[in-house]
Amino acid sequence: MKKKLTMFLVAMLTAVLLAACGSDGNNASKEGNENKEAQEGQEGQEQQTPEVEEVDPEKVVAKVNGQEIKGQEYNEMLQQTQMMMMQFGQGGDAKAMKDQTLNALIDQQILSQEVESKGYKTSEKEIEDYIKDIKANYESEEKFEEALEESPLTMETLKAQISEELALQKYMEKEFPDTKVTDEQVKEYYNQAKEQNEAQQAEAPEGEEAPANEFPELAEVEDQIRGQLEQEETQKKLQTLVEDLKKDSEIEKLI
Repeated sequence: MKKKLTMFLVAMLTAVLLAACGSDGNNASKEGNENKEAQEGQEGQEQQTPEVEEVDPEKVVAKVNGQEIKGQEYNEMLQQTQMMMMQFGQGGDAKAMKDQTLNALIDQQILSQEVESKGYKTSEKEIEDYIKDIKANYESEEKFEEALEESPLTMETLKAQISEELALQKYMEKEFPDTKVTDEQVKEYYNQAKEQNEAQQAEAPEGEEAPANEFPELAEVEDQIRGQLEQEETQKKLQTLVEDLKKDSEIEKLI
């Protein structure tokens, strides 16, 4: 099974460290949408990513069922969120980014508690194997170390996030085993992407030719589309689970 990230390990992990080994099944089927988003984000007035003040690493920023979330975790997630917004050219205000960061941490903690309560764990060997997969996408050990230094994470916090991620994958495989996508859904997605691609080709300014962009046949990307749609369905189930768990959780926001 290809290792894929959930929505809760966003920004830096996706963009800097784990994109290559976690998004193989997504790139081909999402290429048209992502290219358009990136282009729209860069055109016109450039949106500025708001500056949000970090907090004392030891400060308790939230409590979930009595378990504390410290400022260090908040600061790391904040940097990840900022990096994602910069990558996609998104703007926003400081309060919205602060709330988004804190809510993501709370959701992540709720899921982590649920996974742990069901007994799903990650071994040290699984973590090391995952890191080897990450490093394999870099030219050398030094390049990997450079990327890690430029990210908000340390090796310790990277391992901690990988540990939670792999335990969550085990949870999803057992608790959500029947996430299936029909052939009709795959074909509908493909046709929509193809129509969008053709529309982009037709939008070239008068007197200019749109860049050549040969769209793949369905057979070439069918497995990739199916994998992406199955992952999206699983994430919807996860989000529903989190919302249900919140109803019975004690949550305190302290910043």
